[in-house]
Amino acid sequence: MPEMVETYYQNIVGADGTILKRELLTRLGPNPGGPSVEEFFLKISPEKSMEITVNQIEIAARVYENSGTACSVNVDNCTWLDDRLKELLIEAVNRYATPLVLEFTELRPMPPPDEINAVLLDLKRHGVKLALDDFGTGLNGISVFADYDFDIVKIDRKLTLGLQERPQKLQVLAHVLDLLNLLGKDHVVEGVEDDAHLKALVGVGFTTFQGFVFHRPAPVEELL
Repeated sequence: MPEMVETYYQNIVGADGTILKRELLTRLGPNPGGPSVEEFFLKISPEKSMEITVNQIEIAARVYENSGTACSVNVDNCTWLDDRLKELLIEAVNRYATPLVLEFTELRPMPPPDEINAVLLDLKRHGVKLALDDFGTGLNGISVFADYDFDIVKIDRKLTLGLQERPQKLQVLAHVLDLLNLLGKDHVVEGVEDDAHLKALVGVGFTTFQGFVFHRPAPVEELL
């Protein structure tokens, strides 16, 4: 691929800024007018996507060895459409055997629950936590986190921006949090950008965050 793929990271924190874990992020090198990260993953092959994921699982293991902090790694939903890709993912998880979160992106629809929940359960038996990424946008709606065995739901920034101008959003988010608590799922609120934004979210009970108010993405080499 002409684009240079780089790995960055961003902290996932508690309301007081305590680092709870880190997400590994794919970034593309300088290429004015080139594709976004989402466009890049839509055009590359499933095998190339899995190659990036396996490499980041290795990096996550090194970060954990250095700092004792677990990382989350994104996994393209195309993984579930190919038995070989599923095998490669499970092999990588078994190879490093360190605490890990796998985040399933919204680029493609999730396959039917009965086809993949057994695989999700197998990953969980190996100590992996599973996260639904970007809830509230794209293809990831309430039926997805109700039907699939995810441990964590990451709430997309589009659902939380503009709370001051649209207070009804906060009411919706409070009900989402109630539902997550009822289902026994953890949460991360993405895209928290200022103190007022954070205060409003903490006020309705959210406890785990990711965003510029705490930390901007940085090259993972800082941790290695």
